[in-house]
Amino acid sequence: MFERIWKKIIRREKFSLWAVPALCLWLCSFAYRLIVFLNRKFSSTLVHVKKPVISIGNITVGGTGKTTTVMFIAKTLMQEGYRVGIVSRGYGRTKKNDIIEESYKLISRNPSEIGDEVLFLAKHLTDAVFSISESKSQAVKNLDEQFDVDVVIVDDAFQHFNLYRDIDIITYDAAVDDNLMKMFPYGILREPKSSIKRADIIIITRTKFHKNINELKNQIESLNPNADLYLASFAATEIISEKQTLPVKYLEDKSVLIFAGIGNFRAFQRQAQALCADIDEALEFSDHQIYDNKLLKHIKLLADKYDSDLILTTGKDLVKIENFDFGRDLYYLNQVIDLDPGEERLIDKLEKKLNLKKAKS
Repeated sequence: MFERIWKKIIRREKFSLWAVPALCLWLCSFAYRLIVFLNRKFSSTLVHVKKPVISIGNITVGGTGKTTTVMFIAKTLMQEGYRVGIVSRGYGRTKKNDIIEESYKLISRNPSEIGDEVLFLAKHLTDAVFSISESKSQAVKNLDEQFDVDVVIVDDAFQHFNLYRDIDIITYDAAVDDNLMKMFPYGILREPKSSIKRADIIIITRTKFHKNINELKNQIESLNPNADLYLASFAATEIISEKQTLPVKYLEDKSVLIFAGIGNFRAFQRQAQALCADIDEALEFSDHQIYDNKLLKHIKLLADKYDSDLILTTGKDLVKIENFDFGRDLYYLNQVIDLDPGEERLIDKLEKKLNLKKAKS
């Protein structure tokens, strides 16, 4: 509920009643800015491990395509023959114990144990090793000590200042309205935009949703002229259910109800609108939403009301929904990344920078 109200405040029209609570958020943003500064200045001693570490993070709260990027880089490295370890906090889980397991074991766990993002990644990265902990530094140490991997990818570690990284990658969402790019909680910035200068690689995501991508590219290059810069668009190639996989062309003459509990619902909604004949209803829930029976029944009632042909969500949401009959098929929109320049240049950069060597089989 609080997240929903917060989004209404920061998305408000210029002159509205939401301007009053917005003033409170503006004042709070100064306190948050101070906390960010102190956190960085007084971080504890850097934790180093033997294996090369890649951080994939962002400078905003909410979705920037980070999970899709983690999967893309991890999968590409594994296709090159490297054994990849992935570190995550396991956002949204209710249990807080440390877990370190190979993905084929992890996929039998409940998302309340490991988090929706981890479960979704584990289902697609079948040969990866996952280390989950409230402390990313501890998770990296656990992985380094217990498994022989070639490279460690840390999900969302750009603000984790007490962990040494060999490469910092950030994803920057081009679909985000410029008016939202203010310090949290007045906006969605986790730290000032100038922090981009710490990144080694910057991937601008959802580039097709920006009115002038060259202007945005120039702005980012002015903040960090030394970073490698990539433009990325997310293409939806297919929709996937528990029973079948279909091309997105299947949606062209369908009326669809969509729902999701993700950081950037509007980008998902815009993508779905471009693919479907009609969007009956678009339900935005809190990030890492827990789907109980009451909520699922509510979704079904709306789908029945509109006589929707099918229901569409995201992969992270679908893994949290089991054995519920919506009276129609539930699919998730599968995303692939198209990089400019191509993935070959990115992987070559990682291999050379990290001096990657494949583990002996």
